Amino acid sequence: MSAPQNIEREIKKNAVIKGLLLGVIVTALSIFSFYFIIKAQSPALILIVIFSCSTLLPVITSIFFCIDMRKKAGGYWGLRQSITGIFLMFLISYALLTIGRDLIFAKLIEPDMSAKVETVMIEVKQNRLKAQGAPDNVIKSQINDLKKDLATPANVSLFDILNGYIKTIILLFAIAVVFGAAFKKEPPSEINAMADAE
Repeated sequence: MSAPQNIEREIKKNAVIKGLLLGVIVTALSIFSFYFIIKAQSPALILIVIFSCSTLLPVITSIFFCIDMRKKAGGYWGLRQSITGIFLMFLISYALLTIGRDLIFAKLIEPDMSAKVETVMIEVKQNRLKAQGAPDNVIKSQINDLKKDLATPANVSLFDILNGYIKTIILLFAIAVVFGAAFKKEPPSEINAMADAE
């Protein structure tokens, strides 16, 4: 097996490992944020935890994993290699999150997950509006608007579910392209020449 094929195999192997690790991390963060949200009473704290668990910590972890994958690939990988490895990592992570949170946790452990989050969000908003001295009609109007925003469609078809998955996968690929461009590191021309000679 040639050196480029070895590197490709190493990138894919590390992407699978990192994808599994990232999937476990984002699933754990998602479950933690759920339990935090249903106990918290501060809107600001809820927003901070949601942002940290759904965006900040996964992005930071992904950055470290990208750097580590590049290092394990010999310190260099081109744009195509970086996008392939990063997208594979994201895809596996998303699959694990979907299975762990949406299929196991939300269906078996916390079947009322959405309803509990909705109740807390409504209570927090109501308490905040009351503390600000908002009139009852304003509170009622804003709570009704929030209920509409949080309401899940009654009839979700298989097509809608698959469409959601496809859109998420396309988004993950777009993010992988951005990360790939940021973390690519082309080998010096001498190394390329040596690889071509082999």
